[in-house]
Amino acid sequence: MENWTRHLAMARYLAAIMAAGYDVKVCTDFERIPDLALLSGRDFQMPQFDIGRTDLTAGRAFWLFLIHRGEAVGGAAVQLQDLGGEPLDRYLLRTASHQFPRQDGPTLKSVAQPLSAITGRIAYIGELRFATGHRGRREVLQNFMRLLQCMAVVEWRVAWSYAFIPERHMRARLDLVYGFTRALPSAQVWASPVPAVRSSSEWFVGASREELDHIFSLDAKVL
Repeated sequence: MENWTRHLAMARYLAAIMAAGYDVKVCTDFERIPDLALLSGRDFQMPQFDIGRTDLTAGRAFWLFLIHRGEAVGGAAVQLQDLGGEPLDRYLLRTASHQFPRQDGPTLKSVAQPLSAITGRIAYIGELRFATGHRGRREVLQNFMRLLQCMAVVEWRVAWSYAFIPERHMRARLDLVYGFTRALPSAQVWASPVPAVRSSSEWFVGASREELDHIFSLDAKVL
């Protein structure tokens, strides 16, 4: 797909967000992230996005905030993970021990085998949170998350985009709202006691660049 189609899709996502009374802001000023995220009710960052534990740079991570009347009322983050030839399942097993260290053995017991097929340049999405009073607006959420995904593809030419989401989001089929095309239950099995911010019932959700480009083309109304 040529970038002009992706840019057209992004323009449509942004226009829909603005028509609903919102705007967006991209942020790579990582020192400001905790305060901006707190406005939407998120009072912590996951280890992959914690500026106190991870050396983030503007070249491999950014936050997208949903703005209403000049204030951040929602947000999500995306990070480039350039795995080279390392499969995603091995990467997750390796990094979990550093993100959630424990003394009595591995933190993450297993990762679903199908994730071994994912490698190369991929985008990890997390930190999604909307403030009370701005949740439940499915169309706004859809345009916001697909804008984020499209920006990641344009910026980094990733081969895949993925996230882990709770089971309640799957029951509402928010995976489709976000623009993901594949879903796998219990993709990570954690050792007990499970880290407070994780769960073995979480779903892996993802999409290849080709699948995302198909969605962008549909949303840009060029198919």
